Amino acid sequence: MHFTPLVSLLGLAVSASAAIGASQMVSNIDQITQLSSSTDDIAKSISVVNMFSTTPQVINNFKEIIQTATNDITAMNSKRFIHARQECLDVGDIEKCIQDLGDIVNDPSEILGDKKRFIKVQKKRQDAPAYSETEQQAVCNAFREFVMVHQALLKTVIGKHGLLSLTPFTQPIAAVLRTLEGGVDTLAFGIIDSVPTCAQDSTQNKNSLDSSLSDAVEKYQ
Repeated sequence: MHFTPLVSLLGLAVSASAAIGASQMVSNIDQITQLSSSTDDIAKSISVVNMFSTTPQVINNFKEIIQTATNDITAMNSKRFIHARQECLDVGDIEKCIQDLGDIVNDPSEILGDKKRFIKVQKKRQDAPAYSETEQQAVCNAFREFVMVHQALLKTVIGKHGLLSLTPFTQPIAAVLRTLEGGVDTLAFGIIDSVPTCAQDSTQNKNSLDSSLSDAVEKYQ
């Protein structure tokens, strides 16, 4: 399976213009949810007897989740915060760039990386949303379900750390979790862009998932 590293995710884009239909967006989110659920089932089965055969399956499933999220990000096709954050590395005054980003991130749905683009996005946001309110709610519901299922998976993986710390698998797991963290962030911002009527709830769900991902990454570092 092709595994896209985080550095490749930095150049990907997620669109507020909704390059894909709402039903396709829901289907894409549901696909990742199903993958997460299947991975959780495998992770729960890890034991002393099977850990050397089962843990690689979990790692490969995480890679599949990352690849699926990457495909969805590409399909949504725009630029988001991770790319903007990368731009800070290419300017002379990094602190000023980060400060400008900080002003913008008060509203995650408006993050683009500099104030000129921020103004353009605000003007664009005055246009009618690409999705109806019903469609937006369907997307938000799908995202909330994904967050719940994925948090359950992360809780399982965290719970298996004691057992897996006896194996060489902790570093590979840490690597996929770090990559997943960046991919989920990018995907979530794209989803939030597409659902202004329920963006606040989706942002809260994203923040909750971010916290769970951070806990898992920290556990396996």
